[in-house]
Amino acid sequence: MSTEIKMIKGDVDAALSKLQSSTSALQASLPSSISGNNVLDTVNKLNEINQAFVQVAEAYKALLQQNQESTKKSVEFMAEADKHLSSIMKIQ
Repeated sequence: MSTEIKMIKGDVDAALSKLQSSTSALQASLPSSISGNNVLDTVNKLNEINQAFVQVAEAYKALLQQNQESTKKSVEFMAEADKHLSSIMKIQ
């Protein structure tokens, strides 16, 4: 059984870059009000749902950005740890 972790940093960086681009392009915009002069309960409920959707989409976008940054830092840490361990092994 192997306990080795294999990571190709370039592939991870490319995926994170793509995620960042996609996240930045995410636009969660819906009309703030579709009622006009309409006062039906259904229209009011749709307006509330649209506002809730926009809030959820914005929170999701922020979470994606946080996860991307965390992953990037973790990959950098693992690459540095690998480099450090490699240099120690070469010395011995």
